[in-house]
Amino acid sequence: MPPSPLFSRLTGSPLFLTLCLGPVLGLAACASGDGTDPDESAGAAPASSLAGAWVDRTEQLLDSTAGWTNKVELADLDGDGRLDLLFANGGAYSTPGEPELNGAYLNRGPEGRFEDVSATLFGDTPDLTRVIKARDADGDGYVDVFVGNTYQTSSRLLAGQADGSFVERSSRIPDRPMSLGDAEFGDVDGDGDLDLVLADWGPGNNMTNDGGRTRLWLNDGRGRFEDATEGRMPDVRIRFSWDLELVDVDNDHDLDVLVSCKRCAGSVLFRNDGAGAFEEDPRGLPQYTNNYEFEAMDLDGDGYLDLVTVNDGDIVAERGSSRREHVFRNDGEGRYRDATDAWWPDSENIGEDDNVVAFLDAESDGDPDFLIGSLSGPDRLLVNDGSGRLSVMSDVFSGSETPGTLGMALGDLDGDGRLDVVQSQGEHPTAVQERIHLGIGLPPDTSPPSVSMVSASELDGDVLVRARVHDHKSPTIGVEWERVEVLYQVMSAPRSVPMAWYGEYLWRARLPAEAESIEVCAVDAAGNTACASPSEPARSDGNDGAP
Repeated sequence: MPPSPLFSRLTGSPLFLTLCLGPVLGLAACASGDGTDPDESAGAAPASSLAGAWVDRTEQLLDSTAGWTNKVELADLDGDGRLDLLFANGGAYSTPGEPELNGAYLNRGPEGRFEDVSATLFGDTPDLTRVIKARDADGDGYVDVFVGNTYQTSSRLLAGQADGSFVERSSRIPDRPMSLGDAEFGDVDGDGDLDLVLADWGPGNNMTNDGGRTRLWLNDGRGRFEDATEGRMPDVRIRFSWDLELVDVDNDHDLDVLVSCKRCAGSVLFRNDGAGAFEEDPRGLPQYTNNYEFEAMDLDGDGYLDLVTVNDGDIVAERGSSRREHVFRNDGEGRYRDATDAWWPDSENIGEDDNVVAFLDAESDGDPDFLIGSLSGPDRLLVNDGSGRLSVMSDVFSGSETPGTLGMALGDLDGDGRLDVVQSQGEHPTAVQERIHLGIGLPPDTSPPSVSMVSASELDGDVLVRARVHDHKSPTIGVEWERVEVLYQVMSAPRSVPMAWYGEYLWRARLPAEAESIEVCAVDAAGNTACASPSEPARSDGNDGAP
């Protein structure tokens, strides 16, 4: 029988089961290492060395693709430990456009091309799809695929099987026509399974209609979802949303909701009461219209997640589609302040028709940088100095231009320990080929993960341990971790239990009531380790991830 989905694995990664249940009982609490500042580590690379760091290998790795692709999702679909590709296809900007078959490509290793399994996974049903998300929705240890459709069409759920195949299980989700711009999995009500929150912009033309209500679908623990919007979500109309994020904005270990809005005065923050009921905080976010995207990460190292937003700033060079971006600093109380002037000067905030943000530690210096994907300008890197101040590099991608980047995802596709980039292309007459850039010029990953916000509390006679764990990258994916676990003792005997991801960068595990000497340890795929105890700063032992 598969282990419990709540406490035994990272959702969506069958590989993680094997790794976590290996010989980890002998792992001692992590040593404090040599005290070297990550910024001074031998593996850190100066930003100037990152020019041309990502090399275009599309022709060698991916067959010809065509059509309008909105977003890309990476996941291990067949349980072989390698990241596969999912492309959300179909539709147009403000009209339905033509339905298209979504894309699925299996990673056959560093020496092989990606194998097109689109028809096998999705069948012969074309869709108008804005978003695809891959997580273990039913708790059986196999990744499932949610297909979020738009222009008042119904979405789909495909259940992963032990043999790597997928079975249509759309009867397990509400059959409700919607116009989805985005969706996220996460346990919003704390009952141990992954729920779905969905950004619905409502019927009609997305540029002129009255908007739609953010939807909440609660999981019954077996992968069946019920619409729980009434009574739990505010009746706030969002006019044309491209992005929704689950973020613990106030460090209380539950998932709040951020929804972008293009045709509103600003975007919205819905606060979670801890049990999955939400209330709008009208003072939570600085208000700017035309926001396409949020991405959350701690930019200044204060322990709270800040926000990068795109396409919602001042118009540049009198081109209405080219706008600067913003960065919002978390004030430590779960509200955001505009830090753009201090952290992101105009010289580095060049302003284009930008669509997507993805975090990574490009220099391996222990702080998060990020990539921006653009429709009108270069896909580019913003380098963080560790305090939140940003500088731009527009020459990090080699090869021909990517004029239609609507989506972007990062992951180590070829197993060399460096993050590669996949760009989904659309909304441009010549941008029909999805792109793969390998991070050949990046430094190896020598920076320890971030382990913070560790807490231990009583739950039904047991101990619930929760923590925020990430590798300075968004989002977190199962195969990126060797293990994330709690080390503890019972009557002086060492024990361990793997933690489960439940949204954002949050993890949890349940321990017996007699557990003592509790410590959360994370080992990333490169073997870098960090540990922390409740109410204690994280410690790292650099690159020594061996048991």
